[in-house]
Amino acid sequence: MLDRSRLLKAVKYVYVVAGFALLYVFLDFMIDVRPAGIHSSYQFSLDRLPVDSAIILRQDNLSIVVIRRSPEAINLLRESSGNLQDPHSRSSSQPVNAENSLRSIHPGFYVSYAIGTDLGCGLEAIENGMREICSDARYDFAGRALKGSTQFENLAIPDYNFSNNFSILTIKP
Repeated sequence: MLDRSRLLKAVKYVYVVAGFALLYVFLDFMIDVRPAGIHSSYQFSLDRLPVDSAIILRQDNLSIVVIRRSPEAINLLRESSGNLQDPHSRSSSQPVNAENSLRSIHPGFYVSYAIGTDLGCGLEAIENGMREICSDARYDFAGRALKGSTQFENLAIPDYNFSNNFSILTIKP
């Protein structure tokens, strides 16, 4: 009988711990306790954005890459797939409406987080693409990982939208 009472006591403790865990999850879901540096959305002005150049925009703790693509760059991106690790973006993170060869909602613009997927370092612009500053990871103007010595994913694309005239970009992290 002594073993049965210990077992019942252990089961009660498990129920209490599970109850506290469930209460914690509900409270965490109901109360937004994000740090002051994190917002529900960020807005960026796209005035004077150059064509076919990767520009990194920063606001608070968010860094994004924006590229205004020319028709020639769009055609090149649609035709190239031989030097890509994941040409169809099957193992990548992007919104449903950006699941296409250009990995963007609007063909003329590319938007992604400015964090590489090889070692997680920042990105910098290079000719006809981007590279991770702390590794050999390279990406094209659609954020697709170029073949290299290591395997890594395409760049992550946030949930975003543009104003009607493409002058304001809103990111929802």
